[in-house]
Amino acid sequence: MNKLLVFFICFALIGCNTVVGSVKGIGRDMKAATIYTRDAFTGNPISDQNSK
Repeated sequence: MNKLLVFFICFALIGCNTVVGSVKGIGRDMKAATIYTRDAFTGNPISDQNSK
């Protein structure tokens, strides 16, 4: 009984980390896509600011 309980607790913790990591990753991807799309339309990439 104790082993089963420990298994479910560990599984829940691993599942939560996976969900949180996925949400953070999707958020970062959306932010990057927004920045790159904006730079493509404006023709003024942020990465060129330091090369002046």
